[in-house]
Amino acid sequence: MTLVAFLIIGGIAVGLSLLTPARVPASATIDLPRTTRMTCLQSGDALAYSAGTMTAAATESGDEVFSGTGSGLFAEVDGPFVIGADALAVAGIYAAGPARTFAPCAPAATSGTIVVTEPGDAELLITNSDANEAIVDLTLLGPDGEVAAIGARGIAVAPGVSRRIALSVLSPEGPVGVSFRASEGRVAMAAVNVEGRAARYVAPTRPALEHLIGGVPPGASAVQLVISNPREERADITVTALGATSSYELAATADLSVEPMSSVVVPIADSLGGEASAIRVESTQEVAAGVVVSGPTGSPATLVDVEAAPELAATTMGGALQITNPGTNPVEVKVSAGDELELTVSPGTTVVQVLPLAAQQLVTLTADGPVIASAATSEATGTIIVPLGGVVDEPRSAGTAELDAHLR
Repeated sequence: MTLVAFLIIGGIAVGLSLLTPARVPASATIDLPRTTRMTCLQSGDALAYSAGTMTAAATESGDEVFSGTGSGLFAEVDGPFVIGADALAVAGIYAAGPARTFAPCAPAATSGTIVVTEPGDAELLITNSDANEAIVDLTLLGPDGEVAAIGARGIAVAPGVSRRIALSVLSPEGPVGVSFRASEGRVAMAAVNVEGRAARYVAPTRPALEHLIGGVPPGASAVQLVISNPREERADITVTALGATSSYELAATADLSVEPMSSVVVPIADSLGGEASAIRVESTQEVAAGVVVSGPTGSPATLVDVEAAPELAATTMGGALQITNPGTNPVEVKVSAGDELELTVSPGTTVVQVLPLAAQQLVTLTADGPVIASAATSEATGTIIVPLGGVVDEPRSAGTAELDAHLR
């Protein structure tokens, strides 16, 4: 290399070292909005809570039904309607009368399964609360396998419209699991009583390998576990009760299995021994599960899977507050329900705290670990079990955004 070439290369290197590097745009974390949109199918008194502002509108007309912030009881609301909130919300409909029921409100979904013990007493209520038509297919999982039913496919539901379909026509024998899937749109759906039969409301659940079902009250005289297997393989089931002092496998469900595309129902009240309990269902295949609690008179309550969280709340009517710790370590829980109190819940157990009865009682829980909770009241007209829901979302983001200066 000549001296001239060496000097030129050296000069270029020095010049590059003096250049100011291009400014790298600062990154920014974008928070996702935390909002709620849920459908309430029944008519009655709306028990609702949100840290934000709630507005409810009728699904068919769009007319405002109520609005509010915090905890509220909105009397004699005609359903179905949609609640929108600018924060997480928990709501349900209490219906009084000859038989009491409580119907949790829930977001519309594209799929789910409803477990029913007595299809002859029930009908499906399907509501489309969106702006586009929904098309729904039903698969019926009976005691002896899949039930071929005319009219179970291609059910069209126009925007803002509700349809009722008698389960006795589709599947006359129970138990039955009704798996639904929307090929277009999404729907809110439940099983309700036919006119003249005992009031009931069965919310959908999602098939999963594990279900945690809380709220079985102390002294329940009739408790049934219902499981539907929507898969093509047999499901082997393990059922554990989280009782007052420990967790234990139920004798009534030992060696339980559910055949493909089938449903079973098992009485479990004797195995629970009258304790307040939560039920954990574990399976080798994804199944749907529910627990039906009945008193000597009145309407039954059907409980489905709930998600454990460290902060829960709901507007309730007081009664027996049950808190279950599904984890492996003790949990300290602060309860606010008019008065403040602190409880310790041992791992795998359920504690009960009696609250004053009230037409409207906000209950909030703050724990140092995930828990599930519900508030139950019992009368001759039926047992009402109000689940508490998560009202504080985990921090979420859509990722990190960077400005690309080369994009125009």
